Amino acid sequence: MGTERTHRVRRGLLVGLVGLGVLAVVQVPAEPASAAITGTVQFTGHGYGHGRGMGQWGAYGYATTGAKYTDIVSHYYGGTTLGGQADGVITVGLSGQDGADLVVTSGRNFTAGGVQVPAGSAARLRALADGSFQISVTGGCAAPGGAMSPAQNGRVVPNVDPGNDLGGMLSLCTATGTRQYRGELSVLWASNAQRTVNSVWMEQYLRGVVPRESPASWGDAAGGKGIEALKAQAVAARSYAWSENRTTYAKTCDTVTCQVYGGAGINGGSIEDRRTDAAIAGTAGVVLRGGNGAVVRTEFSSSTGGHTAGGTFPAVVDLGDTASPYHNWSQPISATTIATAYGVGELVEIKVTKRNGLGADGGRVTAVQIVGTTKTVTTTGTDVRTKLGLRSDWFSIAGVTQGVPAAVQPVMHLASGNAVGAGAVGVPLGQSGDVPLSCDWNGDGVDSLGVFRKGTFFVTDDVAASTGVRAFLYGDSGDQPVCGDWDGNGTDTVGVYRNGMVFLRNSNTSGVADGRYPFGQAGDRIVAGDWNDDTYDTVAIWRNGKYHWTNSNLVATTDGTAALGDPSDAPVVGDWDGNGSDTFGVFRAGVFYLRNDTASGVSELTVVFGDLGDKPMSGRWQSANGGDVVGVARSY
Repeated sequence: MGTERTHRVRRGLLVGLVGLGVLAVVQVPAEPASAAITGTVQFTGHGYGHGRGMGQWGAYGYATTGAKYTDIVSHYYGGTTLGGQADGVITVGLSGQDGADLVVTSGRNFTAGGVQVPAGSAARLRALADGSFQISVTGGCAAPGGAMSPAQNGRVVPNVDPGNDLGGMLSLCTATGTRQYRGELSVLWASNAQRTVNSVWMEQYLRGVVPRESPASWGDAAGGKGIEALKAQAVAARSYAWSENRTTYAKTCDTVTCQVYGGAGINGGSIEDRRTDAAIAGTAGVVLRGGNGAVVRTEFSSSTGGHTAGGTFPAVVDLGDTASPYHNWSQPISATTIATAYGVGELVEIKVTKRNGLGADGGRVTAVQIVGTTKTVTTTGTDVRTKLGLRSDWFSIAGVTQGVPAAVQPVMHLASGNAVGAGAVGVPLGQSGDVPLSCDWNGDGVDSLGVFRKGTFFVTDDVAASTGVRAFLYGDSGDQPVCGDWDGNGTDTVGVYRNGMVFLRNSNTSGVADGRYPFGQAGDRIVAGDWNDDTYDTVAIWRNGKYHWTNSNLVATTDGTAALGDPSDAPVVGDWDGNGSDTFGVFRAGVFYLRNDTASGVSELTVVFGDLGDKPMSGRWQSANGGDVVGVARSY
């Protein structure tokens, strides 16, 4: 079934369009230039982060459609089981304090280095390489430092538990103000530098982690269903922290190298949140354990792009990630930046040479070749992501700009099945600005490809190749192309749609219309299929999130309507279950939402395939048996 599904319909009236002749075959893209690139390289990709374990946006997507946190963590962390872990103290290295004295104040009396410090004063503690400590007490964070004297230890401890009173907590003095922490703070000499550590109970520590890692506002989404994503985050964060042994002096750290931890407040204002607090309390002590019983290191990242990367946990499709603003992305990088990052002189070429095979476009990049005027470098996708500042290592190189837009060869990507993680075959055909099509042009039961370009159709009978192209004139520039078996003879032929008027032809040759009739209105999108399994294809139009179809090419009346998806979606139709009747679907940001009937409702089948900006396709790519399979057309 075709891109705008361009599938079948039946014969109509007369009159309409004239053809002028047959044109040449589709252009073959030129060989890459060997000259240095002086402009910009355009990267497109999926996801944000390493993609291992749970995707936070995916968890949100699943939660808002009804999944519980237990289902979410089980999906991402295969091979683990939920278990319990008693609350206990965890040590957190405060990375921003490395090499600096520990300066602390509080609104209540506290003890620093064994010295009683009155409320409102500040204590400065210093750790020395010989294992000793020094202290001075001043009038506050901004007061001049006094003379240092020996201290018993490097600990700073509240005299009473402040509970949720930020004013009574220990406040770390910084150049930009104060940061409040639960538990105690300490300074020590380790790894050739002063280090600061926050010792805090795990369940309190999580109150400073979960709202830093996932937006607390998610807890209010979808009538409160989003709280399950925050619960999944709490379980993942708890498990990750318990599994850590980051340094000799702290079990974990407070940055993205471990997981982000912000303490309890900044300048006396809370940075904890009632919704994340509720998620933590609702999963208190819950962790994930592996087959050996140990708590597992539950990595997570912002967005998987639709498929996790594998590794410690089995790679899985992430349908929830369609909620992510990073599900698909585009990022230009200057050629100079790339060349400098790899020391190759001037950049001549950068290309992906190997992928992991997981997800659309072949999955995450595992090998890249950078060719320059002085040398060639081969590296990994992860290295490219890091050095160039890309959102993830799941990327493609879309094109190069050398002062003017570079010519990009459009490609149709045909899926191997209507299942997440399906493989794909890429077929280059036509040029940017063409309208891609798929239909059974020769009656062999297998759909193959074509394009429509300003009143000319180019079609091929080999689904896997862009050679042997036939071309003929039909329609005008600006028409919407469509194709289908209008007369029921088993071969699909062309048609066009113009300002609410349908023009159909019963052969793939230049000439006039064999049938024409009004249906719909200007601005509608046309598709075609056999809606009632009578072997004749007829048309439907898509308008504002609703299909309107007819079962006749003779007297085109509206025989039914169906609402599906959103007005901004792209329509796609096909025989998804192979029962002989075509039904509806929509395509949105790299995801197909399909139904097996022509009724209004939600999708019955969801297939992650393609990218934001792709155009949906469908067809019987592999054999005359079975149903239609999805595909996408890119860069048209």
